[in-house]
Amino acid sequence: MGQVSRLPHDELVAFLDRFGRRLRLRDGWLLAQRTLWIPILAALGIAVAGRLWPLPHLWLWMLLPAPLWLGIVLGVALLRPRSPMQIARRVDAELRLKERLSTALEIDGGPQTADGRPRTADGRPVPSPQSPVPDPLFDPELVARQRIDALTAAQGIEPARDFPLRIVRRPLAAAGMLAAALITLTLLPNPMDAILAERAAIAAAAEEAAERMEELREEIENAAELTPEERAELARQLAELAEQLRANPGDREEALADLSRLEEALRRQIDADLAARQDALADLAAQLQALAEAQSADADAPTDAAEALDALAEALAEMSPAEREALARSLTALAGQAAQTGEADLAQSLAALAQAAQSGDVTAAAQSARRVEGALSESERAAAAQLRLQRTLDQISAARQAMAGSGSRPSAGTAQSPGAGQNPGQNPGQGQNAGSGGGSQANRLPDATRSGQAGRPQGPGRSAAEGADDQSVYVPWERRGEGEGEIFIPGQDTGQGETQVRERQEELPGSAAPPLVPYQEVYGDYLDSATQALERESIPARLREYVREYFTQLEP
Repeated sequence: MGQVSRLPHDELVAFLDRFGRRLRLRDGWLLAQRTLWIPILAALGIAVAGRLWPLPHLWLWMLLPAPLWLGIVLGVALLRPRSPMQIARRVDAELRLKERLSTALEIDGGPQTADGRPRTADGRPVPSPQSPVPDPLFDPELVARQRIDALTAAQGIEPARDFPLRIVRRPLAAAGMLAAALITLTLLPNPMDAILAERAAIAAAAEEAAERMEELREEIENAAELTPEERAELARQLAELAEQLRANPGDREEALADLSRLEEALRRQIDADLAARQDALADLAAQLQALAEAQSADADAPTDAAEALDALAEALAEMSPAEREALARSLTALAGQAAQTGEADLAQSLAALAQAAQSGDVTAAAQSARRVEGALSESERAAAAQLRLQRTLDQISAARQAMAGSGSRPSAGTAQSPGAGQNPGQNPGQGQNAGSGGGSQANRLPDATRSGQAGRPQGPGRSAAEGADDQSVYVPWERRGEGEGEIFIPGQDTGQGETQVRERQEELPGSAAPPLVPYQEVYGDYLDSATQALERESIPARLREYVREYFTQLEP
C-alpha cells in the first residue's frame, strides 16, 4: 500500500468532546434519579419537625433542600473533570469497540505519550535518560490503518442512540412514596399554626405598644412640669422599652416582664399620698386667698396664692398689732399643715412669713412672701410632675393589659341562662310580689315597682348544675346597651331613709333570667370603666393602687 496520511489529533478529540457532553448529560440524569429521595426526605423531616416545634416560614424551610440538591447534582455533572483518554476508554468499554479510540488517541495523542514523555515530529516518543535507546516504531502502514479504523468507528457512533437516558425505577419509586407522605403531611392541619398565629399577634401587639411608648417619650420630652433630669431619665427608659418591645419575637411573658419593670420603677417614684398632698395644697392656697381678702380693703380680690401673698405683704404696714398677731397665728397654722403633708420648704417659708408678720417687718415679710411663692410653685410643679408620672404609669399599665390579652385563643364558652327552660308559672326567686320571678319572654315590661329577694333556681327548669358556668359572669343589661340612662343598683330595703319614686316609659329587654356571658368578653369593658373613673374622679392614690391591683388579679 502507499503511504497513508496520519489522522489529525484534533479531529478525534472533537468526536470525543461530543461524546463527553452526552455522557455528562446521562451521568447527571442518572445521579438525579438515584438521589431524588434525599431532598424529599429532608423536606419530610422538616415537616415533621414543624409539627413538633413552632417553626416560622415552614414552607420556605421545606423548599430549601430542593435547590441545594439540584445545585449539587449540576455541579457534579458539569464540573467533574474528564480527560479525552477517559472518555475514549469509556466509549470503548460501553460500545465494545475493542479499545479502538483509546489506542488511536494514545498513538496520535498529541505532543506527549501516555506516560508523559514528549514526541518527536514523526510521532515517536523522545528517549528518556533511563532508556537512551529509542522505542521501536510501529509499522507506519499498520498505524495508519488503525487510525482510519478508529475514525470510522467514531463517525458511526450516534450519542443520543448509543447513550440513551434510561429510567431507574427503584430510586424513583422510593422518592414517590416519600413525596406522597410529604403531601399527605402538608395537607393535614398543623397544631403549631395556632401557636405561630398567637406569636404573630403578640408581636403585633408588642409593635403597637412600642409605638405607644415612642409617643409617650415625645410627650415626656415636652413636659414642662418635669425637671430636665427627670425628662431625660424617663425618656431613656421609654426608648429602651420601645426597643425591647420591637425586638420581641412573640414572647408574651418577655413583653409583660419588660413592661412590668418600667411600671414598677415608675410606681416607686409616685407618692402614695399624692391626692392628699394635692388637696392640702389647694386648701392652703384657698386659705391664703381668704387671709388676703380679709386684710385687703380693695374691691379686687386676689385670684391666686401669689397675689394673695403680695397683698398680705403690702397690707402688713397698715395692720394693728392685734391684726398682725392674728395673721401670724393663721400663717403658723398653715405652716403646720404644710409640714404635715411633707412640704418642708413651704412650711419653713410660711413660718418665716409668720415671724415677719408678728414683728411687723415689711421688708422681711416681702422676702418671706417671695420664698413662699417659690416654695408653693415648686410644690405645685412637683405635684404636676407626679400627675404626669401617674398618667404615664396608667398608660403603661393599659399597654400591659392589652399585651396580656393579645393572641389569646378563644375559649369554648357560650351564653347561658340559669332560668332557661322553666315552665310558665314556676318562680325561681323568692319574691313576695308578682313579677319577682326569673323573667319574662315579653318584648316590653310594664312600669312597676317590685321588691323581693333573689333565690337559687328550683325545679326541673334549672339550666345546669353548679360549676357549669364557672367561666361566665353576669352582665347587667345597662352595661351592654349604648344608652346613657340611669343605672339600677340593687340593695336591701331596711325601711329607713327617704324614697323617691319616678315613673318613666322605657322598653326594657325581656329575658328568661339574668344573662351570663364568657368572662373574657366583659373583663375589658369593666377595666375600661374603672380606668376612666380613676382618671376622671378625685380618688386617693392608695385606693387607685388598690383598684389596679384588684383588676390585675382578675385578669383572664
